[in-house]
Amino acid sequence: MTSRKICILIVILFTISGCASFNDVMTPSLSVHQDQFDNSLIITQPPVSSASAISEGWHTLGFQWSNKFPDVVFLEVGVSGITNVMGVAFNVDGLIIENINEASNLTKYDDWSTRRLVMPISDFLKVAHGNDVKMKVMQIDTYSISSFGLNNSGAVVNRKFGPFIQKLKEQNALPKLKN
Repeated sequence: MTSRKICILIVILFTISGCASFNDVMTPSLSVHQDQFDNSLIITQPPVSSASAISEGWHTLGFQWSNKFPDVVFLEVGVSGITNVMGVAFNVDGLIIENINEASNLTKYDDWSTRRLVMPISDFLKVAHGNDVKMKVMQIDTYSISSFGLNNSGAVVNRKFGPFIQKLKEQNALPKLKN
């Protein structure tokens, strides 16, 4: 192999390996702010892709915690296009989590159709730490599935759970483990 071919191969490998890091930099990141109305602390991860493959449902998932409601995490679930988002459920390593309530009455329409939902923080932690997580986004008469988690490396949301959970730890917001 000539040195020129080796240089081209090295450039290609660096380009490919840099895509994941570049994608992470180009996606919205965690923010922490004080609410100007009641001075509550709000930790927000804006929605990012929750699909690990292009063949899956084009979903987004964002999450938010506030010390005003310390036992829950608000989700912002989105689908591509203009459609009604009716709800969401998760299959986390075989455990079905469906106790996810609406936090908004209507779907918000923009480039993505999104809906705010709310789940117990203990269930959110199961989703965040899952190896194989399937997210079922329900619309009026259909649903679509996307997957993420430790075994599904392609989803951007995988890299967003860690910083969010770290901020929750800093606020002593995580549930106490029972002995």
